[in-house]
Amino acid sequence: MLWLRGGWDQAVVPAIFTVMILAFYLINSNYLSPINILNVLNQVSILAIVTVGASIVIFGGGFDLSAGSVVALSAVAGAIVVGDTGSVSLGVLAGILTGALVGIGNGIVVGYFGVSPLIVTLGSMNIARGVALIASAGTAIYSFPVSYTDFGTGKLLGVPVLTVIALGVFLVVHVVLKYTPFGMNIYAVGGNPTASRLSAIDVPWVKMMTFAISGATAGLAGMLLAARTGGGEPTAGILYELEAIGAVILGGAALHGGEGKLWRSMMGILMLTALGNGLNIIGIHPHWKGVAIGAILIVAASLDAIKRRAR
Repeated sequence: MLWLRGGWDQAVVPAIFTVMILAFYLINSNYLSPINILNVLNQVSILAIVTVGASIVIFGGGFDLSAGSVVALSAVAGAIVVGDTGSVSLGVLAGILTGALVGIGNGIVVGYFGVSPLIVTLGSMNIARGVALIASAGTAIYSFPVSYTDFGTGKLLGVPVLTVIALGVFLVVHVVLKYTPFGMNIYAVGGNPTASRLSAIDVPWVKMMTFAISGATAGLAGMLLAARTGGGEPTAGILYELEAIGAVILGGAALHGGEGKLWRSMMGILMLTALGNGLNIIGIHPHWKGVAIGAILIVAASLDAIKRRAR
């Protein structure tokens, strides 16, 4: 396993990504057309924001299965507020705060009570989805004005607005993770919570904040999804959390926490989105995307286990 110790595995994802793109292009040259590239960027934007939140939680040694349901709940909450007040700004704020509150709830139970994040977020996943369905009576709420939906489908200098926002979120969080004490504490807590505690790091607070940020990013993603679709849909965001987690793992993050690069998580979600788009372009049923993502997850997780044993 010397190749793993030498870090050669860091080149695996970019290499597979390159081969995949070339293969799809050789099968159908429209895959790399400007229209399809913009389509992929538009598709990946919302998932990229969810992936940012998932990355922070995993880097900190946690796991968040509730993100997809929080996307739906936040969109529904925002749509209800817009319908009641007529204010898009209040609706967007309500959606983001809804996501943050769910995240804080997850973080308190995980960080301060020591409950497994898998169990906690599995429970909140079902609660958030159920509340979204109850609050909306099981139907989409189309209360957003045309100006907001135009914003969600608009472009800035030829680039989808949603992509610009996703890039902004990535840059902000990248700076926080790399250049701030809080970012360093996330990696420290994920790598060794006991040593972090002995180093006077408030471990429960750091864990809570990773989940709060994950919830807030899911809330933002929900409001952007509402801008793209025109309404708050209680069934939206299904499997978003698995794609986001898959992207982080695919990006080489350690499942036990303490390691990972945000830009690699972004490459992972771009690869998964490009894979789904490519399968659609060449006429393969979209259900095969789930099979492919599952296989990639197993391979990536196995690679992580082999890498840890090789150290």
